[in-house]
Amino acid sequence: MKYTTIFFDADGVLVKDKFLFTDQLTLDYGIEVEKMLPFFTGVFRECAVGKADLKEELVKVIDDWGWNGTVDELLTYWLTKGTQIEEDVLEFVKSLRDKGILCFMATDQENYRGEHLRQTLGGGKVFKEVFHSAGVGHSKKTPEFWDEVFKRIGEPSRSQTLFIDDDKEKVDAVAQFGIDTYLYTDLETLKKYLQDSTD
Repeated sequence: MKYTTIFFDADGVLVKDKFLFTDQLTLDYGIEVEKMLPFFTGVFRECAVGKADLKEELVKVIDDWGWNGTVDELLTYWLTKGTQIEEDVLEFVKSLRDKGILCFMATDQENYRGEHLRQTLGGGKVFKEVFHSAGVGHSKKTPEFWDEVFKRIGEPSRSQTLFIDDDKEKVDAVAQFGIDTYLYTDLETLKKYLQDSTD
């Protein structure tokens, strides 16, 4: 195989489906998406790169949303609903690790969910490490994210590194940083792509 280092996205690749918290809150609690959108298109983006604290910002809006519990209860619900792992993808990652390939997660997340993913899947449990945007301080669509990540993991060759994501915008962005990218659709197609990849 051509690649010695592979970065996997979370939502839509390892985490079942593409998780949208607003859709889940509407489904389970009837909270209208229109009430939540200003938060998620506004200050939440600051939370996602570590410039604002999600709990502190949620306190300001959950009454208006109609959430009847505490912020901590909302976060517990968020993390429980939003981390349903695709077991077959998980097993595939482990099989790559068994072949000596360095496997990491690279995901745009605010700090609470990012740390939850890191503690659940990082530190060698599934991935050697989980890098999330709030922890790095930049979105993975930026060169600063990748410069920092490569510095932390010891500068493997970018020409032998693959980034896997189901978001075309992010795949196209990362492709500009000297990293091979793969637009994920399903596991079997990915397996074939990797089997066919050569130096």
